[in-house]
Amino acid sequence: MLFTLAFGLLQALRWAGPSLADDHALRVQDHGVTRHCPVADRIAAIGLTELRVANDPHFGPDRVFAGFASKPLLEHVGLGDAAELLLVCADGYNVPFDAAVLSRPALRAVLAIRDEALPTEGEAHWAPFRHGTQIVSFNPFYRVWASADEDEDLGTEAMPWPFQLTEIRRFDRARHFAPAQPRADAHVVVRKGFEVYAAHSSKCHRVRGVGDDVGPALDRDAGLSRSSPRRSFANTFATTRIDFHARRCRRSLRS
Repeated sequence: MLFTLAFGLLQALRWAGPSLADDHALRVQDHGVTRHCPVADRIAAIGLTELRVANDPHFGPDRVFAGFASKPLLEHVGLGDAAELLLVCADGYNVPFDAAVLSRPALRAVLAIRDEALPTEGEAHWAPFRHGTQIVSFNPFYRVWASADEDEDLGTEAMPWPFQLTEIRRFDRARHFAPAQPRADAHVVVRKGFEVYAAHSSKCHRVRGVGDDVGPALDRDAGLSRSSPRRSFANTFATTRIDFHARRCRRSLRS
């Protein structure tokens, strides 16, 4: 009887925390092998970290999130030595990420599992968020950042804030983009265009089957380049900036 009570208490402590009695798990892909890492197991192994974010791009100022500190998490799941990672989201948004950023002394990154502004006894981990025309939850994971350096710009591509994150993969950039790589004798403009695509556009668009599905393919009959006149297409890109937090393009107000 005493053993049963002790075991029950151990299980309750294992699940103690803000509404984590669910089936959320992080998928980890390393050298073609995919593993499922349940949230409860990660809590037991490395614990939870709280991170106060001065100005979250989605939820506003002064938010506190609970989750897994990025460097200990990556080491625990076997990706601590990866130079580059691919962060995979449920809606098709996949973003390459240079893991060297995590070594900056002033930076802190957390793979958040909930917003601490919500009641801890509730089942909701996130406040509803309007994403385009939809109301979405950030489940299962949301990457958040903070810095001890007040001048640090946390809105650059080097520090992505993907939500609905489901999987982290070891990323081989050269191999990933090989099918879309221009020939060695391609015009310099073509090669420069590929560099821009690989660095920025591939997060939302495909070329030769490489890239993601948030936006239309750039090299198909139904793609963006075929659906707009050449001049209109060029003007659109000349006056557009990418909102990397919201995963959509916004026309900039240029004078």
